[in-house]
Amino acid sequence: MSGGNLVGRWHHQLNNTADIQVQGYYDHTYRLGPQLGETRNTFDIDLLHHFVLKQRNEIIWGFGARWSPSNIIQTVPTVNFTPHHQDDNLYSAFVQDQITILQNRLWLTLGSKFEHNIFTGWETEPSGRVLWTPTSHQTFWGAITRAVRTPARIDEDLQLTGFDAASPPPPPIYFCICDNRKFVSETLLSYEAGYRKLVTPQFYVDIAAFHNRYNELESFGKATVSIVPAPPPYAILVSLPFANGVMGSTNGGEFSPDWKTRWMEVKATYSYVTMGLVDKPSHTKTSYVSMYEGSSPHHEATAQILFNLPKGFEFDPTYRYVGALPALAVNAYQTADARLGWRFSKGFDLSVTGQNLFQPRHADSGSVLVQRSAYAQITWRRAAD
Repeated sequence: MSGGNLVGRWHHQLNNTADIQVQGYYDHTYRLGPQLGETRNTFDIDLLHHFVLKQRNEIIWGFGARWSPSNIIQTVPTVNFTPHHQDDNLYSAFVQDQITILQNRLWLTLGSKFEHNIFTGWETEPSGRVLWTPTSHQTFWGAITRAVRTPARIDEDLQLTGFDAASPPPPPIYFCICDNRKFVSETLLSYEAGYRKLVTPQFYVDIAAFHNRYNELESFGKATVSIVPAPPPYAILVSLPFANGVMGSTNGGEFSPDWKTRWMEVKATYSYVTMGLVDKPSHTKTSYVSMYEGSSPHHEATAQILFNLPKGFEFDPTYRYVGALPALAVNAYQTADARLGWRFSKGFDLSVTGQNLFQPRHADSGSVLVQRSAYAQITWRRAAD
């Protein structure tokens, strides 16, 4: 893999309550793997304008464009994208208005993002958020958001072919996971709510909950069987296209306390997620439902203590628990990280960090094993003029 990029940014303060920013970048990448290669050039430009209107409306709007031509290099006959060359162009715009309803107490934020892509055309992603602070020690918030995952080349252009070695010849049987030019965007409608309470000057808690509704999630469609002309006798091709065949919902929440003293801070988080996905009635039942549901842990927890010790020393141990991933054959695991730092001079920090300390190695996602590791780091910070 090789490549490079160039980024440019311009910012101008129009007045005390308004500014404008323009950013552009160019990126070139070349990848060549054992099964596929790709050359891609990406040009991107974005404009953002922020201003305050009548002291109650804080408005941000902008637009952008991205041109990303790519060329696929086929290296094996079993993996292919059709066509090899494609111009992936994306045009977008957004607007957001934060409305002050009650000064320093109640805010309503409304906005939307608009995108035009080469696969599904226009997509709209509106959102609304409310923030209420009845006192200086507590905050309530809620949000409703629509989001989409637009198709990619793997959904509409991929052809992955394999041979069934167990089938008795003749004729040979081939399987193909095929593209679907009618694949549409996956959609998410998210409902979120939360509460923060400053219990004491040193201790606060965050509580959040969510309910997400998904539709048009990726799965496999109905298999078709065809006869492929070939040198005698012939071949049978079983094609399995991608489809938007799964729907359902997820529910969950998170609890995060934080306690801080002059020389120590204790942070903890606990999250719970449950999923209820089903195959859509008009689609073929596949293993995608169990794969989705078994690829996210139901329970996750972390606990971290940040010690500020004398003589510029810092010690930060962290405990982590991650629940099982049945679809990936990954058991639940516990592990810990630890960092020892020393600020030995103004602007200079030296630290040593150990990661995944409980076991020499453990499965994190599928067959990937995360190993115990350690590294040292030195940092120099130059004071601003």
